[in-house]
This record gives sequence, C-alpha cells and structure tokens, in this order.
Amino acid sequence: MARTWRYRWWVPPLAVVAAVLLVVLVQLVMGTAAVVLAVATGVEGTGDSIFGAPVPDLAFQLIVITTMTPIVVFVAWLVQRRPVGTLFSVTGRLRVRWLLCCTLLAVPAMAVALGVLYGLTLATSPGTPFIAPYAGGPDFALTLVLLGLLVPFQASAEEIALRGFLMQAVGSIGAGPEERRGASVVSRFLRTPLPGIVISGCVFTLLHDYFGWGLLDVAVFGIAMAWLTWYTGGLEAAIGLHVVHNLAAFAISAYEGTLDQAATGGGSWQGVVSTTAEVTVYIAVVVWLARRMKIERAVPGNDHPAAAGPGLPAPHGQWPPAQPVPPGPGLGPEVAPQVPPTPQQSAPQPGPGDWPTAGPQLPAPGGTQHWSSPDGGGTYR
Repeated sequence: MARTWRYRWWVPPLAVVAAVLLVVLVQLVMGTAAVVLAVATGVEGTGDSIFGAPVPDLAFQLIVITTMTPIVVFVAWLVQRRPVGTLFSVTGRLRVRWLLCCTLLAVPAMAVALGVLYGLTLATSPGTPFIAPYAGGPDFALTLVLLGLLVPFQASAEEIALRGFLMQAVGSIGAGPEERRGASVVSRFLRTPLPGIVISGCVFTLLHDYFGWGLLDVAVFGIAMAWLTWYTGGLEAAIGLHVVHNLAAFAISAYEGTLDQAATGGGSWQGVVSTTAEVTVYIAVVVWLARRMKIERAVPGNDHPAAAGPGLPAPHGQWPPAQPVPPGPGLGPEVAPQVPPTPQQSAPQPGPGDWPTAGPQLPAPGGTQHWSSPDGGGTYR
C-alpha cells in the first residue's frame, strides 16, 4: 500500500529516516520538558525516574510512545504522499467493527496465556506464588484508570509505526513484475511478506528493554502480530491483542506494586511458552473469523487510483484510465488488422447473364481504406 502511483525507489528509505529522526527529536524535547517540569515543581528524580514515582513515570513513557502515531501519519502524508488511512488497512481506513471483534477475542486468548503460565509455575516452582501479594497502595484505582486511558493509544502507536508504516515501507522496496529487474530472485523475494514480517518483528523486539528469555518472548509476539497483520490486511487484529495483553500485564504489575520494573527484566521460559500459546490460540480464532466474515485481505481494485492529467505522469506501472494498451509483442492478443469491405465487396454480385448492357458503371475498386485497431486489452499489472 506504500507503493502508490507516486512511488520512487528512494521514497521508502527517506520516509523511514524522516520518521526515526522525528521520533528521536520529539522524545528529546519531551524528556527535556519533563525534567524542567520536575525541577520547577520541586520533584527529586533519579537517574531512572524523572518524577520520582512509578505511576507518573509510566504515564510519561506511555505518552511519549503514543506520539509515534502522529509522527508516522505526518511522514506518510508529507513524504510518501498517500492517504494516511492506508496505514491501517487495505480498505484505507480503520475497520472499527473488526477491531472490536478482535479485541473481544483477545480476552480469552489472554486468559489462556495466564492459565498456561499458572500451570507451568505450579508444576516447576510449587512454592512460588503466581501473583505476588497485593502492594498496589492507595493509588491503585487511579493507576488502573490511567492504564485504561493510555495503554490503548500506546499499543496502537507501536502497531501503526512498526506493523503499519515500517512493514509497508519494507514491502514496497522490491521491483514489480512489470518493472526492470522485476523478475530477479531478489525482487521476487522482496515482494514476499517475509522481509517485512522479520524486520518489523526484530525492530519491535529491540525497542523493548528486555534480555534473555524476555527478548524471545517479545520476538514471538511481534512476529506473530506481523504475520497476522499481513494475513488480515490490516492492523486491527494486532492492535486488539496488543492492547489486551499490555492492559493485563500492567494491571498485574500495579497490583504487585512493581510498575517501576514493568517492561524490563530477563523473563522466563515459562513466559515464552505462555505467550506462544496465547498467539497460537488467537491467530487460529482470528483466521477462522476473518474467513467467516469475509474480511478484505487485499487492496480492492486499483491501489490509490489517480488519473493522469496535464503535466502529471500516468500511475506507476499502469496505463492511464480509459486508454487501451497499444498492441505489441507480448501485449494483448495478436490479431491481424481488419480491412473494411469496398463497395464492390459489400454489394450483391449479379449472377451470369444478369450484367446490365448499359447504365452507370460500378465504381472501380479504390479509395481510402481505414484500418481498425486490434483489441489491445486494458490495464495491466
């Protein structure tokens, strides 16, 4: 969907670089502003905490991540010159009904993950509590409200930036089948969803502050959501599970009083198994429902149609609308040109003995012959 009629080979790299620079710039500005605000209000922070408390620190981090959404939307509009709705799905918009369905399906999938994790913890470490005793403190209710308000935007921003913007940028690099070098092995490989899935999944993993089993846990989730985004033709399924997963994880951390350690650490192999079970169940149900609901999985018709006008080139890789493809080698059926009959050929021919002895003579063959164009077909891809 990033390969519009305005596409040039240098547009995807330029868009990615611009987005990264803007994200870094915005984070620096917001971080500096937060430090100034903390100092001005007399808050004594530490090296790892700007506001000196886990709840405002986490809220600030979630808000910073949320800014990725307007940044990539702006870059898609300014650099790639395409409708921003194409970041969300093949239909050019966020399919709200499908998003709600996927979010509801994510709840039992998350329950499966917690059940598997509880069973493995009980089997491998009988004396270890599945959830630590309550230590949420007096701000626990307020924390849940903040999580409910901010986590959906934080999770959506990561999906829009990585599974929408970045994945589409990678997928648009390979030359099309009708283009120069489009038949090469490299181009055919780049046109597959594999590079976009792997690259977006790896970037998603590296952006998290985990190590060991924790990194593998995030990688399983990220690659699974990237594949699901490609299969369903949109971000809705990935957003649904990402929101529910993060809400549950942050809520448990708030209950245990460990928000300052949230989204960090080494994880465990039990966590990897539970996440694998979660995404497996979720993908199976979402794929089944997507087929049943006949969810659009490919761009319907022409991708970003734009008629060529004066001074504007025709859409990339397509002939302008309402113009047949000129015939030639390999284009259209090979049809010999048809010659219209002359008046002598079209008039009924008299039989023997019926020729007139006098009168006007029939016109001699000749005149201008008009050649009709062969049927050359329409738009090709």
